[in-house]
Amino acid sequence: MELASSNSNTITDIFRNWAKQHGSVAQFSVMGAKQVVLSDEKIVKELFVKRGNRYSDRGAPHAVEYISMNQNPGFRPKDEGWRRQRNLMYSAVSITSINKYQILMDNEAIITLHALHESPLSFDKEFLRYSYSVLTSSLLGFSVRCASDTYIQQNEEFTAEIMKSFRPDCFPSNVFPFLRKMPFWLVPSLRTMERLRKEYVAQMWLFRSKIEKSVRDGSATESIYKHFLLNRGDYAVTDEESVHTFQGMIDGGTRSPHNNLLTFLFLMMEYPDWQRRLQEEVDHVVGKDRMPSHEDIPNLPTVRAIVKEGVRYRSIVAEMGITHCLSEDDVYEGYFFEKGTVFHAPFESILMDKETYPDGLLFNPARWLEPSYPTYKEPLTTYPNCHNFPAFGYGRRACPGVEFAERTLVIIIAKLGWAVNIRWPRDKFGKELREKLRYEPVPAPRPMEFGCSIEARDPDRIKVVQRAVEKLNEEYHSA
Repeated sequence: MELASSNSNTITDIFRNWAKQHGSVAQFSVMGAKQVVLSDEKIVKELFVKRGNRYSDRGAPHAVEYISMNQNPGFRPKDEGWRRQRNLMYSAVSITSINKYQILMDNEAIITLHALHESPLSFDKEFLRYSYSVLTSSLLGFSVRCASDTYIQQNEEFTAEIMKSFRPDCFPSNVFPFLRKMPFWLVPSLRTMERLRKEYVAQMWLFRSKIEKSVRDGSATESIYKHFLLNRGDYAVTDEESVHTFQGMIDGGTRSPHNNLLTFLFLMMEYPDWQRRLQEEVDHVVGKDRMPSHEDIPNLPTVRAIVKEGVRYRSIVAEMGITHCLSEDDVYEGYFFEKGTVFHAPFESILMDKETYPDGLLFNPARWLEPSYPTYKEPLTTYPNCHNFPAFGYGRRACPGVEFAERTLVIIIAKLGWAVNIRWPRDKFGKELREKLRYEPVPAPRPMEFGCSIEARDPDRIKVVQRAVEKLNEEYHSA
C-alpha cells in the first residue's frame, strides 16, 4: 500500500530523478539564476542549521515579494525587520501563550465533533472552521461559529489567489525579470499583482483597526493581538511589520492544519489497523465516559505518532518546502556556492531517506513508537513530537508555530479517535468506493475532494459530546 496518494507534480518528479542521477547535491540555473537541490538531510542540517547565518535568506518569487511588499515574515529577506518580526512571532506562540489558550483548542474540537455528528458529509468545511477558529480565538479574540462565516470565505478566496503568485504560468515575471520593468497596462499579470497587493494591505489594516477599536471600548476578549496592543512598547517592530506578522500567522496557521486533518481522514480509511490502535489507546487512557483533554496528551503516544507521521506523509506527497537563499559565498565538500544561490530541500527526498525512514513510502506511525526504528526516542510521554521536524522547516527559518500547530492537531485527532469510526463510503451494493488522494499543485496544497464515511462509535459517546456542547453554548450566551 505504498503512497496511496497520487500527484502529477512535475517539479518534484524532476528533482527526484536528479537525486538518483546526480546524487545529494544537484546544481542548475534558471534564466542565469543559480539553484541547488539538496536531497540529504545531513547536508541540509549542515547548511541550513549549522551555517544558518549564511543560508537563512529567502528566494521568493517576484509576485510573492511584490504582493507582500517583502514584509511577510515567511518570505521576507533576512534583514533587521525580519528579525523583529521573528521575535514577535516567537513571543506570540510561546509555550506560555499556548498553555493559556489550550482550553480554546479543547472547546473548538468539541464543537467540531458535534458538527460532524450532525453533518458528517461536511467534514471538509468543519475542519476548515476548526482550523480558523482555533487560531482566531487565541490570536485575534473571536471564534468562528460556522464554515460559511464571511471572514473564512473572504480569507479563503483571497488566499487561493495568493497561492497562484508562486506559479510562473500565472505570473511570468517570476521567471522573466524583464517583464517587471514593463508598464502595467501592457502586462495583465502585473495589474493583477497590484490589485492583490492593495487588497492584502487593506485586509491587514482593517483587522488592526477593528481590534484597536475593541480594545479602546473595552469589548475585546483576551487574545494575543490584544496583549500586543496593550504592551506595544515592549515590541520593537514597526506598525507595518506587526500587521504583516499577524496576517502571516493567520495565513500559515489555518491552511496547514486543515490540510493535515483531511489527510488524516484519508489515512484512517487506507490504514484501518492504525485507526484501531488509535481508538484502543484513547479508550485505555480515558475510558468511555469522558473525552480526552490536553491533560491526557502525555499518555497518548500513538495519537502523537499518528499526527507526526501524517505530517510526514502529507509533506512527501504534496509539498516542496520553501527555498533558502545564500547571503554570501560558501564552500561545502568541494562544492562552491555563490552568493544569491537558491537552495531547494524537497521533502520527498529528505523525509524518505532510506536510512532514517526504511519504509518511507508507507504511512507507519510505528517508526516513532518502536525501538527497532532509527527515529524512535524516549520517553514516550514526551516523544514523539514535531519539534525540529524537517516538515516545519530548518534553522532560523523553521516555523515558529510548530508547537501551536501540533497541539491543534493532537487534541482533535485524540477526540476523533475516541468518538467516531472513519471508513470508506460504499455504493448501494455495499462496495467500498476507494480512491487516490490528490493535492492541489500549489504551496501548502489542499487535498482535492474525496468521499468519507464518519459515524459515531456508540450512542453514549455522542451523549457525552452533546452535553459538552450544551455547556459551551450556555457559557457562550451568558458571556
